[in-house]
Parts: sequence; structure tokens; C-alpha cells
Amino acid sequence: MNVRAVLFDRDGTLIDFNKTWGTVLQHVLMDLSDGNQALAIELGHLVKFDFDACGCLPGSPILTNPPSGYAGPWAEHLGVPYDRVFLDRIEELLLEHAAECAAAFDDTHSCVKALAKAGLPIGLATNGTEASAIAQLKKLGLLDYFTFVVGYDSGHGEKPAPGQLFGFAEHTGIEPAHIAMVGDSLHDMHAAQNAGMLRVAVTTGALTAEELSGHCDHLLDNLTDLVRLVGLMPENEGALT
Repeated sequence: MNVRAVLFDRDGTLIDFNKTWGTVLQHVLMDLSDGNQALAIELGHLVKFDFDACGCLPGSPILTNPPSGYAGPWAEHLGVPYDRVFLDRIEELLLEHAAECAAAFDDTHSCVKALAKAGLPIGLATNGTEASAIAQLKKLGLLDYFTFVVGYDSGHGEKPAPGQLFGFAEHTGIEPAHIAMVGDSLHDMHAAQNAGMLRVAVTTGALTAEELSGHCDHLLDNLTDLVRLVGLMPENEGALT
């Protein structure tokens, strides 16, 4: 397999979505509700977010979309205009807590380091904001391994459109056919297909293996399997130190 670069999704792929964003979303909903927890719980129900369990339920639009894809019901329930001011407020609240709550998967660091040591350019493409992605990678000590980080607000559009992926291909000078797009959602897989990249799905995030099957070229249980897929050996197996 001639994979010469790897582009990652963020949530559910590099970081544990609920461990990271569950706490962040609690902060956001409490702020929008002016400290009224009962109202915060109601807002959570509107988008399939379980406030008490601190996590998104299956099918929650939060799992794959930026605030514009899920915040409309909040504004309607609160009786406030659903406009750019409201969306900017949510983005500011998300960014305020994004880094402090970032939780990587157990093999995120070893995977990224193995790919980087092998000389593969690494990028990140998220439907969150670029600022939150950079803040989280910095907090996790991973930012220096990434040569390309974009969000929906970086000028390349959002997945499943292929703009972010084409941006990475142009940045690296590598043909899309030799780039692996690694993600946990159909947005990621469809974006990879639209860009002509290798579709690598992981079952650590939004969807199950059954839901991803048929939409990807490779279906993996974790990022350690990705290291093996591209012909490397994970650091914890002794090949890379």
C-alpha cells in the first residue's frame, strides 16, 4: 500500500468525543441557560445530548456537524434570534473549554509519532473550528507533528465536501490517491470518496462497524491498526522508539 500522507478527522478519531466534548457541552448549555440546569437539560434533549450522562446519544447532530448544524433548536427554545451573533457565542464558549477538556485515545500519541517518524506528512480536517483544533492539539502535545490543520471556518468548506482534503493534498504536493483519510463518520468517508483518497474508517467514534461497512476501503478498530495498515510497527511493539 503506497500511503504517502495521512489526514485525520478529529472528534471520535484522534480524541474521545464524549470525554472531551461532553464536559464542554455541559458548560455551553449552562451558560446559554444562565445557570438553570433544568433548562440546560431541556436544551440537551433537543439535540440528543444527555446532560446528566455527559454524552451524545446515537444520531445526535453534534457528532458530525458544526454549531450551524445543531444550534437552531436551542435558539428557538430560548426565544432568541438564530443568527451569526448566536452562533459566534456558541463557538466562543466551545473554544473557551475545548483545550482543558481534550482527551486523546490511548493510542493517539503513539500512532501520530510513528507516522511522523516514518516521514509521512500528517494533517487534521475537522468540522469544528480551526482555533479549537489547534488549541486541543497543542494541549495534547501533538501540534508540532501536524503540518496542516483546518476547520470548517478555514476557507475550505466542511465535510463531506472535499475542499479540506484537496487543501491538504495541495499543501503536501501529494496526489489524493496516495493519501489516507482517517475518520469515524460517513461525512469523513464521503469526503474521502469525493476527493479520491483512501477511505479509512475507525469504530472509535460516531458510528458502529455495521454503519461504516460498505462506505470505506478499510475498517479499523483503533489507530494502532492504522499504523500497521500503512506498513509500520506501533511504538509499543518495539520497532519505533
